[in-house]
Amino acid sequence: MMIDMRLVLLVAVAALSLGACSDDDSEGGGPASGGGGSDAGAADAPLEVETGSDGDATLDATEASSPDADAQSPCPADMQLVDDFCIDRHEAPNTVGALPLVMFTFDESAAWCQSRGKRLCFDDEWTRSCEGPTGTSYPYGDKHVPGTCNDEESWKLYDQSKLNGWPWTVSKPNIESLTQLLDAARAVSTSGKVAADHVEALYQAEPSGSNGGCAGPDGVFDLCGNVEEWTRRRDGGSGKDFSGSLKGRYWAESRTCQNAVTNHGNAFRFYEIGFRCCKDPVTLE
Repeated sequence: MMIDMRLVLLVAVAALSLGACSDDDSEGGGPASGGGGSDAGAADAPLEVETGSDGDATLDATEASSPDADAQSPCPADMQLVDDFCIDRHEAPNTVGALPLVMFTFDESAAWCQSRGKRLCFDDEWTRSCEGPTGTSYPYGDKHVPGTCNDEESWKLYDQSKLNGWPWTVSKPNIESLTQLLDAARAVSTSGKVAADHVEALYQAEPSGSNGGCAGPDGVFDLCGNVEEWTRRRDGGSGKDFSGSLKGRYWAESRTCQNAVTNHGNAFRFYEIGFRCCKDPVTLE
């Protein structure tokens, strides 16, 4: 009799389990409608992949911004894994179609990245992302190709006295766009408005990702041209106030992946200097 009762119990438990599985499938198994689909169904959906113009597979925009996509990669969705580090695909604010930020010092750039759980790229990380595994002079090869990157705009004469009025209180981690940055500077003072207006008049960077051919082998954009980028010197720099190396040059001058400018201090800012962030990848189980 004891054996029979155990069999009855086992059969009952199995029936309950099958019923629960059937309920989950019916709740999340249908096509999504609007934004109210089931999380359980979304987790089971296959990852959609589309092919970019260069033939490489890229994540669908919706999947790339989802927590599930992040969980499957050692890097956040807006970064690219290169060797043993993650790097932003675009110049800060690292958004496709956004204009790159400028007028950040080395220290302010580092703080901006840190507030997002990232860090400034080391100069050798930046160079590796630009030159690829074969060490080419430009992201796309060894010979400069006019029009591939934004590095042939006409140079404009700047007025340093106007730029000196830039407020020291606005290039902070809360800034998310160039417009927000310039508006913040204008709101501080008359000299801040003069500086912001001058920066806007000088500015010739293009929206991130708009130059499709200006990408390294790993799919990192605008490493040459557009805006010059702060990086951290791997050797520590020449003194505590000279930690940075400026890479990639800017919209009015072509430089190779290997070129660098190291004679500006950590408090230096300029109308054509921006940055991007890196971070260490997470270890996947």
